[in-house]
Amino acid sequence: MAAAPLAALLAASGCGGASAPRAEVLQPSPPPAPAPAPTREVRNPPPPSDAPEPDPEAARLFLSRVGQQRPAASAPAPRVTALALANTARGEARGMTPLGDVVSLAIEEGESSAIPVRVAPAECAVFIAQGGLGVIEVDLFVTKGAPPSHEIVGQDADSGPIAVIGGRGACFTSPGGAPFAGSLHAQVRRGAGVVLVQGYRGPRPAAPPGAGPPGATPPDTAPPAAAPPSAPPSSAAPPSSAAPPSAPPSSAAPPGAASLRDPPR
Repeated sequence: MAAAPLAALLAASGCGGASAPRAEVLQPSPPPAPAPAPTREVRNPPPPSDAPEPDPEAARLFLSRVGQQRPAASAPAPRVTALALANTARGEARGMTPLGDVVSLAIEEGESSAIPVRVAPAECAVFIAQGGLGVIEVDLFVTKGAPPSHEIVGQDADSGPIAVIGGRGACFTSPGGAPFAGSLHAQVRRGAGVVLVQGYRGPRPAAPPGAGPPGATPPDTAPPAAAPPSAPPSSAAPPSSAAPPSAPPSSAAPPGAASLRDPPR
């Protein structure tokens, strides 16, 4: 008689029979990886390590003939070339103020003309040479000293009828942070014709922390080396109270050359 209740109890408890179904636990799938953030475009990034270098042939030709350089020969400014210069300045010297008037020069192949220039310690300068009809290759140099000891402190790295020094934020500044008085030379290496030269200026940008004195390295070359850790940060700022000289040295350019200084008021 006791076997029946025992069998009923075993059947109720599941012993010896089929096991009861077990609940399945679902694991949530991992969230999808976030989409990469869009790369922000920098308008004026620093020049890459593979940026074009100034053509050494241009400097060689210039230095071999600068001693025989004739006074700048002025010429009427062609309207088309003047418009091209304005368009170039919109990209190379955006937001800057013209430094004096546009200088129009008639230059033969292999020759160059000089223009006196001055750059104050607190200024950032851009120089543009725009070749007109017949000009195939134009070069631009900033020099200090007089022949035969001309020293090139700035040279363009462009090719073709346009030459720029200090454009797109590269900023030509006075070497060593002192007032600079020198010469701007436009050279026609191939072709011949009218070359329009214009300077632009703006405030010198603030030096990055730990950078050496701005202007110690010519434009279109490697950036200034970082200052040693012990150097005080204030040494990176140029003197703001220095004033430009009243007139450039008489040996800065040939007699009769035009000037990129501000016109008299």
